[in-house]
Amino acid sequence: MVTKFFSAFITLTFLYSCGQKLYKIEKDQFGEPLLNHKAQYSFIEKPSKEDLKKIDTTAYYVQVFERRYYNEDEMKNPRIIIFHNDGYFRETSLLAFGKFDEHKGKNSVYYGGKYKIKNNEIFIENFRPASPGKTKWYIRRIFKGNIENNKIILNVGLVSVFEKRKNLPVK
Repeated sequence: MVTKFFSAFITLTFLYSCGQKLYKIEKDQFGEPLLNHKAQYSFIEKPSKEDLKKIDTTAYYVQVFERRYYNEDEMKNPRIIIFHNDGYFRETSLLAFGKFDEHKGKNSVYYGGKYKIKNNEIFIENFRPASPGKTKWYIRRIFKGNIENNKIILNVGLVSVFEKRKNLPVK
């Protein structure tokens, strides 16, 4: 118990010292953390017609395994991003696709987030738990990526490459 408290204290102290703002996000009756009036996305503009020519909102962007080492579990369960024309995106994985969606709306922390496009760069904004495990504290993250033809290359700590596909890979 003391160890968990100490590690949570150290984690929160570290995050606070890094200048990350923490957001307290409550869960609904289904256990889904929902954004509230204090925790909102900073991206408010919708993509323009020019922006929407650079990505395909009718396709899946499926993680492909290049540019870095991937373990076997990652390769069996690629991440999937689905962009919407209103500036939101849905993030899931192959094995979780279609599951757990019953109570996840666009205001759910775990739905995905928002994006914006500037030239051939894409910016992804989402909320993630400030520490592992059950928490009410979240941080807002913004990542930058590049759009290259039918691929999106995100630098999310490690480089992740997503390729446009009309169909999902077989599970």
